[in-house]
Amino acid sequence: MVWSFTNFLEIKAKNNFEGLKIASSFTKKAKDVIDPRTNKTMVNVMWPPTKQAKRIPLPKRLPEGTLDKIQFWVYDEATTTVVIKLKKNQFRIVDPKDLLKFGERDIRPLLNFQIIAENELFEAATKAFTRMVATIIDKKLWEALLTKQMCIS
Repeated sequence: MVWSFTNFLEIKAKNNFEGLKIASSFTKKAKDVIDPRTNKTMVNVMWPPTKQAKRIPLPKRLPEGTLDKIQFWVYDEATTTVVIKLKKNQFRIVDPKDLLKFGERDIRPLLNFQIIAENELFEAATKAFTRMVATIIDKKLWEALLTKQMCIS
């Protein structure tokens, strides 16, 4: 995988990055900063900030109280999904961003249950889901669902 990416970059560099957009840069002299090797004013290469905010498509919101009868949540190694087991049914969460479909009342109880991972090798994958729960609570992202838009800077 690494070899093919390196090979890809070498080929693109030989063809002057044909077919790829390159960000335009500009130089800016740093006032009162002297490069000790050349004894000249330091020059910094700068790139302008991107002009578009990153937008995350929001999943359809589930009704409040959907997870009231949660029993546990477990990482399913076969499907690489998280299963939230309720008393009568279950939810499969494919991507941590799918947790955005739950409101505040449903997200907070997920903190009380640790994700079960039967194999230690998959604990890193489960951390992405618990990290997303913490982010949703910390940034109150359920409020973004109410306004139907969210920008990440």
